[in-house]
Order: sequence, then structure tokens, then C-alpha cells
Amino acid sequence: MKVVISILLFLGTFYMSYASPLPTGSIQKSSRDWLDIDWRLRYVIFIDSEKKMRVEVETSRLFNAQDERDGKDYIYRDAKELLGNIIKTQPSKGSTIATAAIYFDSSGKILNMERPLSEYKAKLSRNAALILIGGKNTAKPYWFADWDQGLYGDVKFLPGVCVTTDTDRYRDNWQPTDRRGHVGCREWAAQLYQKTPYINVTTYSSKGNFIGEVVGWARFEDGPTPIIGMQGKQWLCLHECPAGEQPGIIPDIQVWTRKHGFPMPVPPAKQPLYPNKDYDEEFCQLSVANAITRRKLQGQPQRILEP
Repeated sequence: MKVVISILLFLGTFYMSYASPLPTGSIQKSSRDWLDIDWRLRYVIFIDSEKKMRVEVETSRLFNAQDERDGKDYIYRDAKELLGNIIKTQPSKGSTIATAAIYFDSSGKILNMERPLSEYKAKLSRNAALILIGGKNTAKPYWFADWDQGLYGDVKFLPGVCVTTDTDRYRDNWQPTDRRGHVGCREWAAQLYQKTPYINVTTYSSKGNFIGEVVGWARFEDGPTPIIGMQGKQWLCLHECPAGEQPGIIPDIQVWTRKHGFPMPVPPAKQPLYPNKDYDEEFCQLSVANAITRRKLQGQPQRILEP
């Protein structure tokens, strides 16, 4: 039953993003126009329970095969079917955590060795989609995330790499019990921009702390930054662990932080830390600006509507 629910969630979220039929006109053009900008992402990493990631990779394959077989002509394929080198970190108790990173050079070319992922190159489209082009599938790009520009003039928690789950995560109806977790792209970006010594992806819960669904990233200008999180009662280091340490259990977080000169992790005042409701006015202004942009793309007269 849980697997079925996971598949339905995947189909629902991806469909709302880019699985609608390919439109015509300027919107279609923007999905295939790559911005001529410097590629700044050193890596993008997907983090989730091993079981859920396995289901999503398989569902991605089925979804893409259906698109090709039925000729639905969705805007993009889903890139999770390309993920190959999935690293598993097993706590003593609780769910195994899986991570899958895509590494890039400064041109956007993928540095991962496994095929077919290594055959692709990343681009940013004019509709702010982060996509992969190349390989055998030259007709239709793979979507792996969005570049969320966020609030103009405010770089506290955006811009950053976000996915559809993040759209849900910051809405007013997000539930405290949602097992996708309360750490998303905004919490990640805030820690990245603040240059914290590690990025903590723990969802703190009275029923037990855990690591949920997170998509993270780093720029070339960012040095190696450990990714840590608490699964049950154990701390794990998941990626770019310090001093050559391999991903795995951190036996004693106090000893570990003292050894590396890091501060102890402290739970935030709330989670999610940056919900939409705390920035209603700013997001309202952003919606108006986006509406103007859409009208420019569609060749319509500019007109600011009341929110």
C-alpha cells in the first residue's frame, strides 16, 4: 500500500510540474530555450529514504516509457531514471537513507562516470527548469529540478534548486506529520549562503527525528560542506564528510563536532523555517512580477492586476 501511495504522489507532483502535454507558442519555446549563462552548480544531490528513492526511480522509468509508448508528448522526461550511483547509509535502527548526486563541470557537462547519465549536459531553460540534454534521447530533455529565483533583493533563503515537494512544503496547509520532512530548498539555501560548517537536514519531531525528502546543491565557489542529519537517535554524515571520512554513522555528535571544530547542531525555532505565510507581501509582489513576465512572453500588453 505504501508503495502504491508513493507512486501516486510521484505521478501527481511530476504531472503538476512538467508532465502536462507540450504547449504551443511562446511557452513551448521557453521550455526549449537555454539561457546563455555561466553554469554555477557543482553538484545537485537527492536525499530520501532508500525505499522511497528506489520506488521513485522505477516510477520514473515507467512514466518515461509510457510517454514514449503512448505519444503523450509531455514537456519533459523525468531525470530520476538516470540516477545510477545511489549511496546508502544505514543507521542501527530505522530507514536506510539514500543519496544520489549529479556532478557538473563549469560548462554543465556531467562528470558522473555511470552511463547513460555521463552522456548528458545540464542547461537552464527560459522557464527556469533545470534540464539535461544529450544522450540517445535528443528530442526531449530530462527535467531534474527548478531554479527558484525567489524574492527580489532578498537572498536569505533563495535563489536555489527546488522541486515540486518544496512548493507543497511552504504552503499554509503543510501538515506537521508529513513524512516528506520539513527541510527543503529554502532551509538548504539559507545554510549554504550563511556558509555554515555543515548543512543539517534533520526534521525535528516529537515522534522521532528523521531525514526526509531533500534536494540540495552547491556552487563551485562553495568549499566541501558536510551534509548531516539525525535519523532516530543517530546522527549520520551523508555527503562530503570531513577529513576523508566516509558517509555513515556519527557515533558521538559531541566528539565529532569537537574533533572538526564545528558547533553542535541546534534545532531551529520552527520547521519549515521559511513558510510562505511569513512572506505574504513579498510573494504577492513576486506574483505580479511573474504575471508581467508571462504577458511579455505571450506578446500581450503589460497590465498589473490587483492581487
